[in-house]
Amino acid sequence: MILHQSQFESYLKAAGVGSRDSVADSVKSYISYLNGVSKHLDIEVSPKTLRSNTDIAKLEKSLQGKVSDKTIQNYKSAMRQYVSMVESHGL
Repeated sequence: MILHQSQFESYLKAAGVGSRDSVADSVKSYISYLNGVSKHLDIEVSPKTLRSNTDIAKLEKSLQGKVSDKTIQNYKSAMRQYVSMVESHGL
């Protein structure tokens, strides 16, 4: 589960994420990636669990061995965007 999911989607769109997509929807992919983090680690993605680069590193370490390195890179990309949204909105 992702706390502030609709706000995150709006943030991504306002930042221009996916504006040039012709094959896949990047916004939906980022939501999917964060849901993957939530599922694999049995956590709620929220400003409490994901608000800094330190949190990203901790979650990355927890994901190792559960998903592929490529998947972790995708998850990290989405997590960085979420952290950016948390910071910019003061959540």
